[in-house]
Amino acid sequence: MITMRNFLVCALFYLFCSCSETFEPEADLVGFEYFPLEIGDFRTYQVNQIIFSLLEDPDTSDFQLKESVVDTFSTGDQLHFVLHRSTRMSPSDKWSLDSVWTSRRTENHAIVVENNIPLVKMVFPVRLNRVWDGNIFNSLPPDDYEITEIGAVYQTPAGSFSDVLTIFENNDPDTLIYQDIRQVVYAKEIGLIYKRLSILDFCNTDPECLGILESGTKFEQVLIEYGKE
Repeated sequence: MITMRNFLVCALFYLFCSCSETFEPEADLVGFEYFPLEIGDFRTYQVNQIIFSLLEDPDTSDFQLKESVVDTFSTGDQLHFVLHRSTRMSPSDKWSLDSVWTSRRTENHAIVVENNIPLVKMVFPVRLNRVWDGNIFNSLPPDDYEITEIGAVYQTPAGSFSDVLTIFENNDPDTLIYQDIRQVVYAKEIGLIYKRLSILDFCNTDPECLGILESGTKFEQVLIEYGKE
């Protein structure tokens, strides 16, 4: 027969074990695999960019962009990854270094420093309809990002990717005054596979020009190759 004393001893032992045991989150549940970081990783994209201005014809350019993880450095206990971003006009051309970004991943955030501006590209755990401020670590105005889809299949020239993650960094389709649409798609173990943005300013000072495009940029970036080097 279990006495009250034995019951209390067992209960205290169970409570101690439960409190002292810690569990690390599984990567596939948190979403780390959508934002992999490892030296040697590279991704190559085909890019189409159109720049609009009121006084000139649209300036269209097509080029390739390669992003390579080349090094790391530490600040305190945080590991940062160095990203070399190189461009070329065609596959027969040599790569030319365009810019150097850094990236890091914490338990809660995936952060990319673009042109010295830290942006929160993803938050963990990933969850459908989750919203966060992409500018929380810089001085820019708040900018709400939202996870709008998880689990779809996405096709690029680099292949077919299942269970992708789609984020809208902004989705304001208004075409009367200002349009700001920024969408990114991430694949597991690969990272960014697609990006598009449409940031356009329209005339709104004169009824006769209302809705006429004055300036802006359209940009599309599609993964064509990835791997390790």
